[in-house]
Amino acid sequence: MEKIDAVKHILRNANHGQFINSAGGCAWAPSNIALCKYWGKRDIELNLPVTSSLSISLGNKGAFTEVKQEGEIDNYIVNGTPISLTSKFAERLQKFLNLFRPHGAHYSVNVDTNVPIAAGFASSACGFAALVQALNQLYDWRLHKKDLSILARLGSGSACRSLFTGFVEWQQGDAYDGMDSYGVKLEYIWPELRIGALTISTQEKPISSTAAMEHTVNTSPFYGAWSEQVAQDLAVIKLALARKDFVLLGQTAENNALAMHSLMRSAEPPVIYALPQTIEAMAKVQELRSENIPIFFTQDAGPNLQLLFLAEHESIVLHVFPELDVVLPFAVSRTEQVILVNEKDVAVGASEKLVAHTQGQLHRAFSIFILRELEGRIEVLLQQRSSIKYHSANLWSNTCCGHPRPGENIIEAAERRLCEEMGFSAGLQEIGRFHYTAKLPDVGLIENELDHVLIGFNNSDEFQVNLDEVQNCCWIDVLILHAYLKQNLQKYTAWLPEALDLLLQCI
Repeated sequence: MEKIDAVKHILRNANHGQFINSAGGCAWAPSNIALCKYWGKRDIELNLPVTSSLSISLGNKGAFTEVKQEGEIDNYIVNGTPISLTSKFAERLQKFLNLFRPHGAHYSVNVDTNVPIAAGFASSACGFAALVQALNQLYDWRLHKKDLSILARLGSGSACRSLFTGFVEWQQGDAYDGMDSYGVKLEYIWPELRIGALTISTQEKPISSTAAMEHTVNTSPFYGAWSEQVAQDLAVIKLALARKDFVLLGQTAENNALAMHSLMRSAEPPVIYALPQTIEAMAKVQELRSENIPIFFTQDAGPNLQLLFLAEHESIVLHVFPELDVVLPFAVSRTEQVILVNEKDVAVGASEKLVAHTQGQLHRAFSIFILRELEGRIEVLLQQRSSIKYHSANLWSNTCCGHPRPGENIIEAAERRLCEEMGFSAGLQEIGRFHYTAKLPDVGLIENELDHVLIGFNNSDEFQVNLDEVQNCCWIDVLILHAYLKQNLQKYTAWLPEALDLLLQCI
């Protein structure tokens, strides 16, 4: 079976190519690091694995992708730089897009990523995961995450896990067509867990993961034992997650990575990704463990390491590895920046998001209302915030809200966040702004924001929301909502009343 056959099967009930969103499609996907590795394919064409695997997504490390069907030739841009269509990156991307390309169509693809490309940080995983979700919006396929995970797998095996945040299992499946091989989000939440990205080198790897994997399978005399190793490690890691046993988790993940690299070294000729600095860093990890600091490493197909440790030991780990980029998989990253402003909304600087909210610094924000007209009434789409949000968890609020990043304007930021949270894009326009302040004593934060209010329109009843951000959504008459706010204020976010008043003034 070929990839195009799998695509046709998944899109058999979708009106592919008959609808094109003129605004294009956009999506964010996180990178992920495997704690129990994927190494070996039972079907090279369909990227079907020999074993299952299990990963943790890397918080705010990943790719944001916009795609449009336009132009007379394909146009690819990565981090603001046009990519030559003859490059390896472009050839791989073009080959994947050909699986979906209507006759005579061309694509404009704009990728912003904060992970090094082809350096062992799963750049392909987040890239293809974001791309298939953007295509889902471009063509209005309305596919579920399971089908999108399968499509992403056709571009890069581990991309099937980057459709989700948190812990994800890629189920190997047994079917010849691969329709039972996709990522499944696991419901384990571990807020204290830290992942430290230790960059040894950002240079492109001397041999790709795909080539190294095939070479290992074909030439290692010990590859036959790999399936049994993975089955055992996978079961132990799930047990560690259920018990929240960090040492068991770390030991098993580290041993699994070492076993995978031992397989590569046993290939003929051997595949060796580690550099001298990699070995030196491993020794530092072992030295910390000898001092009773529980820290472990894992290594994908590249020289770089990911360190696993808990929040309580972060300062000690950073003292030994000051260059470490710490990721919080289950919390807002401290490295996310917001724009500080004065009362006239003039930018005066930038600050880490949590610092701004802890110190009550005035910063720029936005609130989005998606509307529809139904039988002469105006309805607004509300979301119920996820139970794991760092503040205002479980409360109902406007469709989407967030903060522009430095260098981002309000419309760009709002459209990005709408895609990330609600899974769709809309032509947004700003209707005004207000200054909102509130203390959140339960979490020790202060909201002090110049909040820009934007509106857009959508008539759908089904949305593919990001379950890490949104647990529910519903349409409600805007006047009924106004009345409910007066009676049940405790069920809604603190900023919703002022934002709604501004909306009512507009409509």
